[in-house]
Amino acid sequence: MKLDKQQAIARRNEQLGGAVLGTNNTHFAVLDPKRNIWWFDLPMSRLAVGQYEWLHLLLHTPSTDELIHLKVTTKFLRDQKDAVVVRNEGKRKSTVSLELSADKDSYLKDMRPNGANLSFASFVQK
Repeated sequence: MKLDKQQAIARRNEQLGGAVLGTNNTHFAVLDPKRNIWWFDLPMSRLAVGQYEWLHLLLHTPSTDELIHLKVTTKFLRDQKDAVVVRNEGKRKSTVSLELSADKDSYLKDMRPNGANLSFASFVQK
């Protein structure tokens, strides 16, 4: 099943019983079946102190229609800045680039070549 960001947010909010996720605090990725990863570019501006306490990452697998919800603190991403890949650092549109693995042996670990294989498994929401 094909799902877009708006549909994913609506589906997850229905499961949560309220409008918890919105377009500004939520990022959405569809599994890349060739590389078996979910890929995100998170704007550094959203990680700034006082912006958001949490970022919600929705990871969709079309073949099974599974939707995984990660609720990640912006503090965690700020604290781990040296362990992730930051694209265009110091520029207006700098982003944290994540490639989260769907492989069993590295499930939900950031697999960017210059990263530190940081795990996001502890942020999975039921």
